[in-house]
Amino acid sequence: MPPAAAAKPDLPDTSERIAALSLAAMQFVSRERNAAIVRKWITRDIEELPHNQVVLAAADAVMLSGDLALSQPSASGKTAFDRLARSAHAKPADAAAIGALCKARFRLLRLDQDAPPHPATMRDVVSDEALRIFAPDFPPLPAGTVLFARVAMLGAGAGCIAGAATPLDPEAYAVARNHPAAGAPGAMAGARWAEAVYCHVVRNGTLNVPGLNRPADFNDTWFDDDDADEDDLPVANAPLIALTMEWEELEGRAPDADLLQRTRQLTDVPTIIDAFEGMAIAQAGDDAGLVAALERVLLVQLETVLLRERSGSGRLTLDAVDRALEKEIAGGRLQPKSGTAFATLRLRLAGGSATRRPGDPELERLVQRIQGLRAKTVAQGCTEQEAIAAAEKVAELLDRYGLSLGELDFRAQPCDGIGIQTTRRRFAPIDSCIPAIAAFFDCRVWVERAEHAPLRYVFFGLRGDVAAAQYLYEMVERAFETETNAFRAGELYRQMAGERRSATQSFQTGLAHGISGKLRAIRQARDSTLRSASGRDLVPMKAAIVDDEMAKLGLDLHQRAVGRNQRVLTEAFAAGEAAGERFEFAPAITRAA
Repeated sequence: MPPAAAAKPDLPDTSERIAALSLAAMQFVSRERNAAIVRKWITRDIEELPHNQVVLAAADAVMLSGDLALSQPSASGKTAFDRLARSAHAKPADAAAIGALCKARFRLLRLDQDAPPHPATMRDVVSDEALRIFAPDFPPLPAGTVLFARVAMLGAGAGCIAGAATPLDPEAYAVARNHPAAGAPGAMAGARWAEAVYCHVVRNGTLNVPGLNRPADFNDTWFDDDDADEDDLPVANAPLIALTMEWEELEGRAPDADLLQRTRQLTDVPTIIDAFEGMAIAQAGDDAGLVAALERVLLVQLETVLLRERSGSGRLTLDAVDRALEKEIAGGRLQPKSGTAFATLRLRLAGGSATRRPGDPELERLVQRIQGLRAKTVAQGCTEQEAIAAAEKVAELLDRYGLSLGELDFRAQPCDGIGIQTTRRRFAPIDSCIPAIAAFFDCRVWVERAEHAPLRYVFFGLRGDVAAAQYLYEMVERAFETETNAFRAGELYRQMAGERRSATQSFQTGLAHGISGKLRAIRQARDSTLRSASGRDLVPMKAAIVDDEMAKLGLDLHQRAVGRNQRVLTEAFAAGEAAGERFEFAPAITRAA
């Protein structure tokens, strides 16, 4: 008997083993990688779709992300199937099936005839190769149906689907057929191809085929109110679903830093409301594990709201969350017990680590001294020299306070945030001074931009440093006003008739360059002096404290270059830069301090 004929009876059994081994390989898929794929696919646009479409998108995201993660090679080039082959779970009897899985690749398939029968006759659309595909659980499908799936070859012209089989509508088919990596060899190319197809399916939908990519009882009325109670449906927030699943798997254990940070970053009013709704549904279904997971998610998110509120970041407060919940309860979406649950969690926050520690009397005196300095100088207007002098004086006060503390007390200092509302809706030269001001006092800073609203900066750091940064910002702002007025009254400005707007912009750009450079130079000299005087470096200690507290805010910040590649008038820029480099100490500042 020919070898090919002898192998035929084993093909169905091998295809069933491959299905079981595909599930076994999931243990080698990182949950973090899987969740990252879901977060990448699920966008806010999806959450604005009707409830039923969001639920389907969430289901597709969870299923297809797992299928993709199995085939995505890691940095070492190994896939989950490669790890399965080398694990203790690999039995000699499974060697052929595991080998087929390791070599499996994604294919774009078209049925040549109605399916079943078994095996189904299909054609690889990219290579035009005819295949016999073993898929005993296929529902009835008409000839011409297009599927995207990972195929493990079992022999010449025969294979089986190892994972999800996704039917494609014309739009999804066009994405798959026209992708640059379509049919390309190699695990990385296949993963890129599959990710593009799956991302399109999750975000745009595809064919709904009961028994294939939908439940067997799925039909057009599956989501109708007459057939299903809204409360029986899952929460329509796919990122929250994926996150909650990870918390539930912990079973009470402490989360790692990544999960904690992703939970903080998902903090907003719609997600918090969805979480309370999900907790009510889980309580009704007596699902204690899900209730506990959502409670932990909410506790982290509400603590994040509290910390953001105290840092002066954004406009989200616990009172705003309370009002939003009351509105949903009044509208009938949430039950009154959600309000009770919020009150309980809020009390837990009040008694936990999120509460502010009692103030250090010496620190309070330092902050009051800085505030007094602000009151005496900022309102009077000042030159650039006075602004630099003020920065040096305040830095001296802060350094003296820092050096007087023991290391343990230093690490126990509270972090704070101060929001500074500008009157500008567009970035101006003064904004390029902001990073230098923040760095001068070891603070972090970010800008908040709302539509039709002025720019708002938030300085975040140790409490004394934040108060000093606010003071210096106001001094620099006054210096810009004073120096610009002096420039406009000068001879150079009068000579620039017809270019005066550009002249002012160029002068202020130079002024910002000079002030920023001077602050960096003073800071560098300060650091050297502190290290030689104390024998310990406060800067890394401060950075660690501030970074830890920043992480608790769960903010998604992006860097933005300000003031680069600007065209300037050379003489006006030079005049501004010279003004910024003057730093003679002003006696008025000394007396004010």
